[in-house]
Amino acid sequence: MVEDRSEYIKGVKKKWEEHANSYDEWYEKFEGAVENYVDWELLKGYLPKNRYAKILDAAGGTGRITLPLAKMGYSVTLCDISPGMLNVAKEKLLGAGILDKVEILECDVCKLQFADESFDFVICWDGMIEAAKELIRVLKREGKISIFLMNRFGAAINRFREDPESALDLLRREPSYISHDEEKHRAVSAEEARELFKAEGVRVIDIYAVCGWLDVLPIPEEIQESRNWDEKFFSQVTEIVLRLSKEPSVKGMSRHLVLYGEKI
Repeated sequence: MVEDRSEYIKGVKKKWEEHANSYDEWYEKFEGAVENYVDWELLKGYLPKNRYAKILDAAGGTGRITLPLAKMGYSVTLCDISPGMLNVAKEKLLGAGILDKVEILECDVCKLQFADESFDFVICWDGMIEAAKELIRVLKREGKISIFLMNRFGAAINRFREDPESALDLLRREPSYISHDEEKHRAVSAEEARELFKAEGVRVIDIYAVCGWLDVLPIPEEIQESRNWDEKFFSQVTEIVLRLSKEPSVKGMSRHLVLYGEKI
């Protein structure tokens, strides 16, 4: 099992190393900009009021979250499995003049190198549910967590056209797993996520449906890929995506869920 995990980690690291220098380009496009805006609109309501709070940005890659948090004055620790992604983050932080305000560490989010209850707020927008135990371990009592999860129903919808039987398996089996490139993650529904985190001592505050909404909305591909767009249209799209992300009746259609909870 240890050898299997070691080989798996090598594959994941190789994948992110190859994408490190081009990763941020996606957020320069309309689709990426919409998702980034929505992510932040949801996040900012949960951030600690105390700007001296210690925040962990786990699997934080090129610092998409770390950079703005550090500019806001928070004490941020950025960790990621890919040195290439972290090098990009260092360059961005250096350019902003705040490299000295962020602790950067290369590590696996499923094996964090921090003491129990080290952070006031923990964010993990890539490690998925497999990292949950470790993320909760390093979170202080009454601290908050924000974690992306693979949405079981959204994954089934996305897979159905190419492989109906595989899509149905995702809905029939429990637990269900999704493989993408070198990574494999457990997929959950919102209710499954609530029960799993409750069992780990986390009070779930809310779960939002994020990512993939532009696959549902009738927005032409050329607009989604564009780096220049009409600001009024952008505002309209982000408003509808935010509303959809909070609407329980359509949560099953999103690619990911983002869970916000408090350690009790």
